[in-house]
Amino acid sequence: MKNKRNLTASVLAASVIAAVTAYAANTSGTIGVGFGAAASSSVGVPLRATAAQTRKKSLLSAAPAQTGFDRFIVKYKDGSTARLNRNTLMGNITAAGVRAGVVTSSASRGAPAALGFSHMRTLGIGADLVRASRRLTPTESTALLTQLRADPNVVYAQPDYLKQRLDFIPDDTRFDLQWDFTDLSVGIGAPKAWDTSSGTGVVVAVLDTGYVDHADLDGNVVPGYDFIIDTTVAGDGDGRDADAHDPGDWEGGGTSSWHGTHVAGTVAAVTNNAKGVAGVAFGAKMMPVRVLGHGGGYTSDIADAIIWASGGTVAGVASLDPANVADVINMSLGGYGACSDDPVTQAAVDGAIARGTTIVVAAGNDNDDAAFHSPASCRGVITVGASGVDGGRSYFSNYGPTVALSAPGGNATSMSDPDNRWIWSTGNSGTTTPVASPAGDVLMGYIGTSQASPHVAGTVALMQSARVAAGKAALTPAEVKTMLRNTVKPFTVLPPLGKPQGPGILDAAAAVYAATQDIPADTSTLLANRVVLAGQGGTAGEALVYKIVVPAGRTSVNLRTYGGTGDVSLYVARDRIPTASNYDRKSAKSGNAETVVITSPAAGTYYMTVVGETAFANVSVLGLY
Repeated sequence: MKNKRNLTASVLAASVIAAVTAYAANTSGTIGVGFGAAASSSVGVPLRATAAQTRKKSLLSAAPAQTGFDRFIVKYKDGSTARLNRNTLMGNITAAGVRAGVVTSSASRGAPAALGFSHMRTLGIGADLVRASRRLTPTESTALLTQLRADPNVVYAQPDYLKQRLDFIPDDTRFDLQWDFTDLSVGIGAPKAWDTSSGTGVVVAVLDTGYVDHADLDGNVVPGYDFIIDTTVAGDGDGRDADAHDPGDWEGGGTSSWHGTHVAGTVAAVTNNAKGVAGVAFGAKMMPVRVLGHGGGYTSDIADAIIWASGGTVAGVASLDPANVADVINMSLGGYGACSDDPVTQAAVDGAIARGTTIVVAAGNDNDDAAFHSPASCRGVITVGASGVDGGRSYFSNYGPTVALSAPGGNATSMSDPDNRWIWSTGNSGTTTPVASPAGDVLMGYIGTSQASPHVAGTVALMQSARVAAGKAALTPAEVKTMLRNTVKPFTVLPPLGKPQGPGILDAAAAVYAATQDIPADTSTLLANRVVLAGQGGTAGEALVYKIVVPAGRTSVNLRTYGGTGDVSLYVARDRIPTASNYDRKSAKSGNAETVVITSPAAGTYYMTVVGETAFANVSVLGLY
């Protein structure tokens, strides 16, 4: 269970990476640094909380499976009558409801209520969002979706899942600003990375709860958008508009999180301004895109936001100026359910990646396999687990082959834990609605994969900026992912067996250096004849390349993958590296048992590209002739 507290104070730290020390009057409050008074030249300043400055604890649960749905997303094939005619579309959905037994002529037949459907809108990916007149139970929802999917003209049908911010626990004791940036063993090495890059010229979109004005963030904010249509979720009195400010996301008697502001500060807090904290990519611009409000955020809104932020077109929303299209998207959000059951999100992600935008997402805080969460298990994203100041896996972090790498996310277990078990960034002192800046400006300490993900998103901005400054073409999302995984620091404490979290911990300095270098044309792994290469793994959408040199006069060459978990496809070509769209032979069955046999092969180098249709682990690769 995660919880949140906050407290304000009125003294500033003068140094960009200053260790501001705070003392609470008791353990009932967490420490924040306010921005209302003149800056102090002291590096360590004792601060004392008052009862009026504390906030009551807000308990926040993990991401549960939803208990029913009243919103569904259906995509019909291009050219189908239902795609072209709204009446046909709604008639088809109602008919599916009748076949599923959820639509009745009256409530007297035993149904909870007569059910109807209404069309809400068409999404940016061409799918239609419809709403049922009452919430369907999980069994009813499954029955309806089964009938819809049976239509050969339906590309996919799914619930409009409600996703949540991935939460944290803030501290209430002293804190040492940004060990996560500076610790030589387990931090990301930000100061060394800054010798090369600050992220200038890069835009990072933060899809979250929006943002509040903050003196340590405002200078790096560019205009974003509020994508929340449902006014109950939005809580700001209107629907979609160009104002991405966070009015608060409290529920019932709880408090607001200011989650998006905290994430944004880690990415791009203003730096070298004698106050607050530094941002990983303080030379970059942060574009707030509001998709989460009271109770979370709908998949349909999040998908449209992914499309828009990456330069795609969404009906009713003005397209971004090309100069402001996001180079990187951070999503510290998610919900239970595999991305394979969330094709709307996958389609939006695919479109963004095709437009060149790198997508970084939090793995989740449920101590669960990330394969069961979306967007953490989506193909092509960079899924980030959390590590602590001990250099090991954070106990709450999701894990599994879907996780590309880890980054600092804290590992506090109680409210009295020391400052270096938390991640500190920008926030607000408001309990429910924000207190206007600068009076409401505070720093807040959180833990979570929500805090790990923006470390990686900011580092991607540093990498892209450094690469362009070196006179090279920007990295593709796939190249970014490979480079990040190849430059990690080792875990100081290895993750437990069965709970892998990628090859190690983010090393921003090493990743930025790698980004300035030429990428070899051939990065494949050489296979020896008849020698098994075991233990291969990757994330969904990741491609691993192998090669074997076949001499003349052989009767056949046999190229295989087998064993392990997940699902891979195998693509083969002679004397060139194959892709999923350019190959000589392929094997693409379900699972990992793929084989390509070539009889009377010409002499040459045969390349094998193994692509993860889902995350995969412990796969063996073999070539024999």
